[in-house]
Amino acid sequence: MKKKFLSLALLLAVLVTACSPAGNISKRNPGVLRDYIFSVEPRNNGSYIIWVRNDDVAAYCTTDKALGDTAMQAIHSRTGLIIMEYRNRETLDKESRSVDQGGCAVESSGDKTDTTPIFKVLSIEVVSEE
Repeated sequence: MKKKFLSLALLLAVLVTACSPAGNISKRNPGVLRDYIFSVEPRNNGSYIIWVRNDDVAAYCTTDKALGDTAMQAIHSRTGLIIMEYRNRETLDKESRSVDQGGCAVESSGDKTDTTPIFKVLSIEVVSEE
């Protein structure tokens, strides 16, 4: 009976962990990724949309020219490998404004209700694989 209870408790713990909100990436809990930059889209409004190789769901945005320049430097580096810190955009972030006000937006290839998650870039470090 005790073994069955422990198995049930373990299963419950795994289910709770699997159902935890993955989108809880905030100022207090920023996300960090190590990946290769696939593309950087400098926009006319001063923002940069960054796409990474192993994330085909989300995009990353910055309105900080220095971060955009670092992303461009990574594209032109030998590998494009970066470590990037990011978080969910918040209402007062410049990245959350409409495109005509200097913010970020990405058109989705799906229907009109389909949107691409966009995260605010906090830092980018170009990594050499030496």
